Amino acid sequence: MKLAGLLKFRGRIPEKLAADAARLDQASRQAERDKMLKTRNQCHSADLARQQLQYGDDMIRNADRLMAEAIRIVAGLYKDGLVPKPKNSAYPFPDLLTFHDAPTVIEQRLFIMFLEHRMRTFQGTFHSSPDYALWYGWSEMQRDLTEIREMAAEIRCTGHASAGLTGAEGNPLLYNGN
Repeated sequence: MKLAGLLKFRGRIPEKLAADAARLDQASRQAERDKMLKTRNQCHSADLARQQLQYGDDMIRNADRLMAEAIRIVAGLYKDGLVPKPKNSAYPFPDLLTFHDAPTVIEQRLFIMFLEHRMRTFQGTFHSSPDYALWYGWSEMQRDLTEIREMAAEIRCTGHASAGLTGAEGNPLLYNGN
């Protein structure tokens, strides 16, 4: 979450947390887990409920590893001056909550990976829909990471990133450059 610009960075907590956007301490996280277990225990055994929660934790941990790698790749491009860090960013990492302002294709891909595909992984996992979590979440995250790696390699070869494009300009089948 530090990489998403949400947690303390150099000793201060960003204003984004005013809306209770994250569980910042173990006690608040545990309270949410206890509520989930209590609900699940109404229909399932306590062992099954704990096991399913652990499966979910494992899936999200793995999804977050993919996210961390993708974020580090983009942060490395910032550090090396190959992708300009957004002027309004206070941190040396992409701010995943400013996706509307993503100036490059690689940053746009990173934001889609986080806001869409990681969320689908989370939703499918914790709503007991493994097919949805796999095909619309995890597999898409794997594809996103592959594309981010390839874009980063291209940026390193060419020395610059492609600007993000919208509408027909963003579709090479519809836009001929004129």
